[in-house]
Amino acid sequence: MAAEPARAFRVLLPADSSVPFRDRVGPLLAEAIATTDLLNYARRLWQTPHNRIRFLLELPRSRRWLEVAITAEYAAGTPVTLIEGEIAELPHRLTTREIEVLTLVAAGHSNPAIADALFTSPRTVSTQVETVRGKLGAISRTAAGVLAVQQGWLRLPMPVSSNLLGTLDIAGLMREEDPHAATGTPQGRPAAAPKRPHAIRLGLVHPQHGPAQDDGNQSRRGALLAISEVNRDGGIRGRPLEPVVVDADIYSTAGIDATFTELRAREVHAALMSYVFDEATAFRNAARLGVPVLHTMTSSRHLHAVRSDPERYRALFQCVPPESNYGPGLLRFLGELEPHVLNTRSGSPKLSIRFIETTADSGQIADDNTLDQLRNREWTVQSVDSLLLEADIVEDLAADILVDPPTVLVVSEFLPSVLATLLLKLHEAKCPSVIYTIYAPSVPEFVTEMGEAAEGVVWATVSGTYSDPFGAEFRASYLEAYGDAPGLSQAGLAYDMVHIIASAWQRSTDPSDIAGTLDALRSTRYRGVNGSYNFASGLQSTIAYPEETNDPSLGNAQLIFQVQDGAHRCLGPDPYTETEFRWPVQIQSATHTGEAAQ
Repeated sequence: MAAEPARAFRVLLPADSSVPFRDRVGPLLAEAIATTDLLNYARRLWQTPHNRIRFLLELPRSRRWLEVAITAEYAAGTPVTLIEGEIAELPHRLTTREIEVLTLVAAGHSNPAIADALFTSPRTVSTQVETVRGKLGAISRTAAGVLAVQQGWLRLPMPVSSNLLGTLDIAGLMREEDPHAATGTPQGRPAAAPKRPHAIRLGLVHPQHGPAQDDGNQSRRGALLAISEVNRDGGIRGRPLEPVVVDADIYSTAGIDATFTELRAREVHAALMSYVFDEATAFRNAARLGVPVLHTMTSSRHLHAVRSDPERYRALFQCVPPESNYGPGLLRFLGELEPHVLNTRSGSPKLSIRFIETTADSGQIADDNTLDQLRNREWTVQSVDSLLLEADIVEDLAADILVDPPTVLVVSEFLPSVLATLLLKLHEAKCPSVIYTIYAPSVPEFVTEMGEAAEGVVWATVSGTYSDPFGAEFRASYLEAYGDAPGLSQAGLAYDMVHIIASAWQRSTDPSDIAGTLDALRSTRYRGVNGSYNFASGLQSTIAYPEETNDPSLGNAQLIFQVQDGAHRCLGPDPYTETEFRWPVQIQSATHTGEAAQ
């Protein structure tokens, strides 16, 4: 029986591709070498700021396609290039011309510019872009381009000038070498690489003790998973990421000061941190640290700080939209809830709402605009109570709520154990209110503590892990690494933040070049498991969909979930909706009992 032809190859060669090795080459690699510019691509990788580039390579002789990855590595201190290739069909049944169009879309070109580059008409390109978008299931052309970059669905060679590929990684592979560069020395790289390249230290600032420790554990795990992926793919130009885990006291001013003192002592190149309960102290310390600090504080204070003093806070980046979006998200939900109230309760039901607001920074929902819109929509606001939820007040608070239960009870509390304490009391008393809260149910601890009492709870997060292929792949990797599933916010968010800073370092000259890294961060366009990130607004903060942009490919969706049958199911916004609102059984029973008594 004849041996099956090889469908893949994997070969390591010196960075300058100068050592002959054709006698060790199989037929598939031999065809790639003979009919394409593969070896030149491998050599030019070392002239770019990237350590790994993926692309689609056409084999003109056999009319086949290869998925190719080339990686810059070090072996015993010597720069080498790993070339990996595998026979593949074009993704999603795209044609050769559609791959070319997609590549130019990813480079940011308009339809007329693409038509000019490919010698065709804008109308033809417009049709092709829509066809590509449909085949990929992409919401917009921007989303299609981002997907192409992240999946390596970019064609080489392209029948256009490399200048038209803009900032795409593959552009550097098509450009000819600088004729003035020293022969045999990779341009922009040292002639002799260190045997053990210095690690890049990345601070991971998350609580490991106290009420938020489970949330901190989610963040740390998500970040470590991403770090392992970056290092597996060659690190940052051969330099590995080294996690510097800092147990953050997020509750006190002294604790936050001590956290940043440790970061300075550990000489981190950047720091990633989750929320704290004293934002002003954290921002002041971050400004003094002098390296990029990416955080998840949903903070309007962040926007004010960067706007008022952009130079002082130039290294501060908020990877979530601010809390000011929680109010509009609530209004969106209430608009969808109103028909359920009218269909479930007889007569002219009164629409009432009560707010229990946290005293912590960045957790408020009932701002003036939200309250004004509620009154205009004939909702009666019973009260807005700003208080610190503690065990000694929960019983009295629950009793007060039950005197006149609102249609909707809004509780903004970040800590799942604290939130569960109040909601369990209301559940025991069969409170007939729809419970709407924010963020805390994203932590697995919430459903664990609530048990069946979590059923029907509605909650929102301005940064949640999507149920799309990106999110599914992340959840599978997390489950494999840690043995349990991630929560629905911080784990994916920390995972994305590592990839965002890693991407910035890949595009800058060196992690020690703070200005270059910050410029790279500001030009970020990254599609992660928690949505799309860009800091183009000038405020170094991401934006919310649909509250701040109507393009889901440009922002983080404020996802609204309901616990149904023990699972979190997304109620919206489209295109992420999984199910419709389900009127909780307990509330239905209470409503029907009340109607019978009348």
